[in-house]
Amino acid sequence: MPLKKGNVPKIESILLPTDFSESSKNAMGYAVYLAGINKAKIYVLHVIEHIFDVSGFYIPNLPVNELYKAMEETAQEEIEKFIPEKIKEEIEVENIIISGTPFLEIIRTAREKKIDLIVISTHGRTGLEHVLFGSVAEKVVRKAPCSVFVVKQVGREFVMP
Repeated sequence: MPLKKGNVPKIESILLPTDFSESSKNAMGYAVYLAGINKAKIYVLHVIEHIFDVSGFYIPNLPVNELYKAMEETAQEEIEKFIPEKIKEEIEVENIIISGTPFLEIIRTAREKKIDLIVISTHGRTGLEHVLFGSVAEKVVRKAPCSVFVVKQVGREFVMP
């Protein structure tokens, strides 16, 4: 059944998870475009991963709280400049920085904010790298409460497994 104007879901809110990489910047272009044509609000989300909570190792005298504070400060600086001011004059943008497991926090935020569309980049990991690090985008696609637009990494060729 072809889509008609009346049966296309309205996009009023877009969640844009970012790790501030080039792939995320590429996804930002799509999110901004989609927000512009739909007059939607963009929620830019950065998740500071709890790397020491999941490591299982004890590292004596490591100032973890100071490290996380520095990570939050850096993230705040990066998220403020992630979407250029000129774009923010035309599109409503809200920045969110939280700590946790990236894919879980993306899904939780999508539910809490009643997001209509998630625009997320993929780093295109394959083979052992994919096994070791997994794919945040893949987990989000499986568990998201809304549609997910996955933006492929620019310049990365598909390698058949």
